[in-house]
Amino acid sequence: MPMYKWKDGARFAEKKISAQAVGERLEELRAESGGFIRPEDVVEDARSPNSALHNAFEWDDSAAAEQYRLGQARTLIRSVAVKIETGEQVKTYRAFVNVRQEDSAKYTSTVSALSDEETRRQLLTKAWNDLQAWRKKYAELRELAGVVSMLDEVEKVFAVAA
Repeated sequence: MPMYKWKDGARFAEKKISAQAVGERLEELRAESGGFIRPEDVVEDARSPNSALHNAFEWDDSAAAEQYRLGQARTLIRSVAVKIETGEQVKTYRAFVNVRQEDSAKYTSTVSALSDEETRRQLLTKAWNDLQAWRKKYAELRELAGVVSMLDEVEKVFAVAA
């Protein structure tokens, strides 16, 4: 049987929900459903207070609705791009980026973030962490071995520069 754990930064770890119990239940649902898990089936199973998945969800409809709207707001902010045309060249980039300030996550314009040394460093660190997470997620795919190898080389350069 596999040993399950929460990914780094997973909010469920804060709720003290057992990754092992959740992983085992998700595997049971997958097996019962012909090899695939649908989010609808997970929510349906989690409705039972006896389910290992139950405490992973907000069951107060007002609170859940507010959290859903906050998620929609985050998606909305992340979905806006800036288009800059210089001559025949067109560049598009995210208009707003997420930064940490005073122990909370906030959004600011990309231009503003890149203009400030601290927020620029945050963005570079986040970008590097995202690349590391991507590498971890796809390292076993031999078709991507060249990309993973390049990231290994870049990591050596960053380690020397740090």
